[in-house]
Amino acid sequence: MGYGKIRMPGDGPSLSNTKTPLDAPPTTSQSPTLTLPVAPPVDRQWLQKLLYRYPTNTTEHTDPILDNKALVVAPMVDASDLPFRILCRRYGSNLCYTPMIHARMFLTNPHYRTQFWSDSGMPTEDRPLIAQLCGSDPEILLETAKLIEGGVDGIDLNCGCPQGIAKRGNYGAFLLEQEELLVEIVRTLASNLSVPVSVKVRLLPDRGNNSNYDVVEDSIRLYTKLIDAGASLLTLHGRTRLQKGHETGYCDWDAIRRVVAALGHRVPILANGGIETMEDVVECLKVTGVDGIMSSEAILEYPPLFQQVGSSNDAPRVGRVRLAREYLELCGEYPPDEGGQGSGTKCIRSHLHRILHADLQNPTYGTTHRDAINVAQTLDDFSTIVDAIDAHHFAIQHNVSNETRSWYVRHRILDPETGDMVKNMHRFDKTKEVKSVELDEDTSACIMNMFGDEW
Repeated sequence: MGYGKIRMPGDGPSLSNTKTPLDAPPTTSQSPTLTLPVAPPVDRQWLQKLLYRYPTNTTEHTDPILDNKALVVAPMVDASDLPFRILCRRYGSNLCYTPMIHARMFLTNPHYRTQFWSDSGMPTEDRPLIAQLCGSDPEILLETAKLIEGGVDGIDLNCGCPQGIAKRGNYGAFLLEQEELLVEIVRTLASNLSVPVSVKVRLLPDRGNNSNYDVVEDSIRLYTKLIDAGASLLTLHGRTRLQKGHETGYCDWDAIRRVVAALGHRVPILANGGIETMEDVVECLKVTGVDGIMSSEAILEYPPLFQQVGSSNDAPRVGRVRLAREYLELCGEYPPDEGGQGSGTKCIRSHLHRILHADLQNPTYGTTHRDAINVAQTLDDFSTIVDAIDAHHFAIQHNVSNETRSWYVRHRILDPETGDMVKNMHRFDKTKEVKSVELDEDTSACIMNMFGDEW
């Protein structure tokens, strides 16, 4: 990772020719291949050293494969807020990302900036922390990153969001198909920042018209250029940008394994996608050989996701009422609308809808409490609702150990042959026309802020 002075107007060739309006569609054409300088080698152990520097939790895992691995809370709009990140750190997460920060809005909208950042930075208990930015203008991204870098341990570039809003804004997964621009962004950030630069990527889309085309090999070719440009970490979501919504399909862990085999000796690589339980975490580590696992949807419903390792000797399951109370207590200490990287009561509602989803679907009392959450305005209001749900649990002698996932599987379909809730098409007979209904993780990160929980 090379460091240099900040690029200023008049200091050599301008980057202004790469500026793109917020609503401009991406271009897919690529310029002829150029020979560009390769950034200095990355300290392959920097991520592990970072985790040692901030021993924020003392979780002991019974499976040694988890030793020295990053167990990561993903960047999620209105979801990876400060109170939630600290809650997850209590239960095994050892690295967190901020919500996606729109670089241009951060610079031009004072209200947006105060929601997402505090001039004094985040509290020490919220480290290590990586801030994720989105955008396509290298100068704007750099200017925003320079304002934040002193309070974080890394800057991440969002190249994972597959939604239309990302296409209109020319960011997210659509940057992966603008190779020259993307490489310039990474090079600009890496050569001017004092913290590592990471990139959250997807697999490139299948071109479809070439039977010899290898999606993974083409993706590795691009990722190699990103590392050459100075990227110190890759987080790979094992799907393409076309795999979203009802076309999500399974997450390709074998593709992640191939990327690790090709590039894992140069930089740490994290896996993202297809993680539902701690058993999945362990299995993914075994299959792919990655340096860590990033979770979004599963951890939203169950923040202690990384605490359990599938053994009878593990800590007992933490009840959802207890988790809701702990989150509200942290909101009192770190208000999510005061530099805590969230949007106040809207953020709180979203978390309670996910953590307490099973109760809010209860046919006896669910509607009443769900409606109350939707109109609650204060922490006391929210606490009263949680107390009422706890009273229902006491009345029916609710057993926490019997709690299972609810919000995470809300879009699952029932396999009529086995009676199981199935999320991936590949688990059915290949002749059946059944599509996946798993919401992929980058999709949730991009659009949960806009549409809430009922989309």
